Amino acid sequence: MAEKLIGTDITPPDLHAKITGRAKYSEDFKADGMVFAKLLSSPMPHCRVTRIDASAALALEGVHGMLTADEVPQSATGEQCLTNHPHYEGEAILAIAADTETIAADAIELVRIEFEPLPFALDPLDSLRPGSPDARVEGNTRIGR
Repeated sequence: MAEKLIGTDITPPDLHAKITGRAKYSEDFKADGMVFAKLLSSPMPHCRVTRIDASAALALEGVHGMLTADEVPQSATGEQCLTNHPHYEGEAILAIAADTETIAADAIELVRIEFEPLPFALDPLDSLRPGSPDARVEGNTRIGR
């Protein structure tokens, strides 16, 4: 099979649609009653969420609700898609659903969170030294994955 394709020009079936701008992508499809979610992620490399005030965000017109780590079950491997104990900058803390992406983004900006900063190591070799902060509280191995 490969020898039949090597050295030949292949025209993707959607080439014309992409060049002319008529190609459809996932963002182009909308369904009745569809809501949009935005994530609020951790601004710190390691911390604990101590308080969340989303009252202003939830009062915004067009906001349907919020999910936090307390409301989302763990997966079979013990991982969560949202967390109250972020281990890296950018880890998802909560999600807000709204009528539009813009409203969801505006609502995220209105959420106020208090954090307890925790020690962290940027250098992997530093993290292996005795007394260095642990990246994972459950240990550094994963069993049963």
